[in-house]
Amino acid sequence: MEGIAIAAIAVAFYIAWNIGSNDSANAMGTAVGAGILSFRQATLTIAIFVLLGAYLKGYKVMKTVGEGIVPPGFLTMEMAVIALLAAGLWVTIATLKGLPVSTTQSIVGGVIGVGLAASAPVNWWTLGKIASAWVISPILSGFLAMGLYKFYGWVVSRIKSVSVIEAMYKALAILGGSYMAFNFGTNEVANASGPIVGAGFLEPRAAGVLVALSLAVGSLTFSYAVMHTVGKKITALGPISAFAAQFGSAIAVSLANFFGLPVSSSQSIVGGVVGVGLVVGQGVEKSVIRDILFGWIVTPLTGIGISLVLFKLFSLAGML
Repeated sequence: MEGIAIAAIAVAFYIAWNIGSNDSANAMGTAVGAGILSFRQATLTIAIFVLLGAYLKGYKVMKTVGEGIVPPGFLTMEMAVIALLAAGLWVTIATLKGLPVSTTQSIVGGVIGVGLAASAPVNWWTLGKIASAWVISPILSGFLAMGLYKFYGWVVSRIKSVSVIEAMYKALAILGGSYMAFNFGTNEVANASGPIVGAGFLEPRAAGVLVALSLAVGSLTFSYAVMHTVGKKITALGPISAFAAQFGSAIAVSLANFFGLPVSSSQSIVGGVVGVGLVVGQGVEKSVIRDILFGWIVTPLTGIGISLVLFKLFSLAGML
């Protein structure tokens, strides 16, 4: 059991590092892209608020990922390691290509894969609710971002002082990014720690802190490429549009957290960015959106496939 415990800690750090590397862009990519915060300032803010979110509110989504897909008692420590490792491998590949894929979908795919491989019952009703949230989340984020952009644009147009407007821009960017990072901790961190919590290895708050710290390291060391994709390649962003995209997506993720559903912050923030891009009339890079949509479709299927292969390899090696 000691070897499995060490492997579980190692793979939890690995998947959390991947989340920080890939999904940090969802919290601060728009603020960095708009030139409001530097990369270092953004990653420090992410670290603080992700830790708070994971510690205070991460338990609901952890329960869904760890116990809602494969019933309690079926998910062993070995299966949790396989599910997380499968997800981490795919997210690493996507990160190297600068694609903001969904860690949520990858981990859910990994859990489904080990459940199928072990002939464990899979709760398809819960999966249906999760999949529905994946579709609704970016659409809702887009509409919320449109409304917020128009409202704050109206507010700013009535402020005459340039210095007040500049200060407001910075405050909005930090507020929106921090709110998203907090939700990121409550939702995305729970995806990484959920399988381990479900296997009974760690209690939710300890798992949340462990994963959040590793996530901060990933954000600092390897997140620049995806942050650049989210912040600059999809559409041009100004201070108000950056805030609207961040806050709209954060509200959508908050609603998912309330119901304990592991939605993708990647999907939410891209939906928000697309929404403000359309309302501003600057257009959206369709080739980038196509690549991202392709990643969203492939990710859960790839997670299942890699998980099945790893399960077979572990079995052949006598590790299951």
